[in-house]
Amino acid sequence: MFTSPYYIPFLAVSVILYFLMPGKYRAVLLLMLSYLFCAALNINSLWVLILVSLFTYFAARWISKTDPVKNKAKRKISAVLSVLVCVSILAAYKFLTHFQVSIPIGLSFYLFQAIGYLVDVYKGNYSARISFVNYGLYLAFFPKFISGPIEHEHTFMDQLQNLDKVRFWNRGRLSTAAAYMLSGYFMKMVIADRLAIIVTRLFDAPVSYDSFWLVLGALFYTIQIYCDFAGYSFIAIGSSRLFGIDLSINFFAPYYSENITEFWRRWHISLSTWLRDYLYIPLGGNRKGLFRKCLYTMIVFAVCGIWHGVGFSFLVWGLLHGIYSVLDTLFRTNKIKIPFGRVITFLEVSFAWIFFKASSLRSALSYIWNMLTSGFRFSEYSVILDNLNIGEIEIAIIMISILLMTVSDMISYRKNEPFPELIQHLPASGRYLVFYMLIILLFIFGIYGPEYHSEQFIYMQF
Repeated sequence: MFTSPYYIPFLAVSVILYFLMPGKYRAVLLLMLSYLFCAALNINSLWVLILVSLFTYFAARWISKTDPVKNKAKRKISAVLSVLVCVSILAAYKFLTHFQVSIPIGLSFYLFQAIGYLVDVYKGNYSARISFVNYGLYLAFFPKFISGPIEHEHTFMDQLQNLDKVRFWNRGRLSTAAAYMLSGYFMKMVIADRLAIIVTRLFDAPVSYDSFWLVLGALFYTIQIYCDFAGYSFIAIGSSRLFGIDLSINFFAPYYSENITEFWRRWHISLSTWLRDYLYIPLGGNRKGLFRKCLYTMIVFAVCGIWHGVGFSFLVWGLLHGIYSVLDTLFRTNKIKIPFGRVITFLEVSFAWIFFKASSLRSALSYIWNMLTSGFRFSEYSVILDNLNIGEIEIAIIMISILLMTVSDMISYRKNEPFPELIQHLPASGRYLVFYMLIILLFIFGIYGPEYHSEQFIYMQF
């Protein structure tokens, strides 16, 4: 993974080979490197990836060749069956997790891409791709393979036509790639992995802590999962930029959202866009009245919860966001303005994350119960710090790191541009100063070392 000591050397060798390779063979090289990357993580995941790629590639070709006028029914049946096969594969693996069968790495993400591709081919939005190499790379491209972003096929594959024009030395592209990667590593290794140690202990034994620390644990997890997943996405975008391929922005200052609707336009953008385009709009969207719109919203968020994991806790998490969104729709329809929108949205999201983090619905409810009933035991503050194995210096590092992240997100929100892109507007001396600061912070405060195993990116399990 990105925090593995092997990733940066692998990426460096890949970049060198890529720019030594004649342009017309670069896509083939990236596909082989992506398959190697997958095999190194889990060889069984590679076989599933290849089989899904072959099946959906030929299914799309078959759908595309079926005349939409003369053989309309046949074309529709072919598309429906192909999509059902993909859904069944995902559902089967989700079910098998109860029997200690692990989900193939990246399965949820590339299956959603494959389903979107099949639907677009069926609708005639795009023709089925002739090159399996390009299509295979669309599903397997190693920077986005594990946890997205979930790309639309035309935005990704159209870029593959110009790989031969990408030159190594492009200061703007390299600087932007460095900004994304350094920002991502800072969010992951300095903030997310540091918070993970505290959050895990709090959620594992909520009865041992008072309400103050349990509330803090929920808020810390809210920050942790953002820095973890957004950090992954930034590293993926930066890695991809080195090859001259632009990936979609997946997170854009989501915790500054004024309502839950805006939150989902800024959080896991590629997933919410996919659910909108391939589920919400086909169901009817907002074209069939307010009741239907609210019903479809609940269905979409129920699917969103189930996609993230098997278990009632994930379903409750999804349904909570559905309820938030329905209430937001009703308020905006009736022109009711909610004061302190940003604060309320943040608290809503933080509360829902408890169900996402907990190992089960019972564990989530237990955590909430203890959070509301344990009271405050400030006299035991030092004892609790010892139980959590953290000191005052560690708390200071956490607070300062979160503050830096908060300020950068605030600037991004106000400037309407991701922070790594904003860095490019600085003069060269300013950019280098930011890079040096991030590198120093990573080396001094990053969580790593021979006795530490970096926390797996949270969204790898989905």
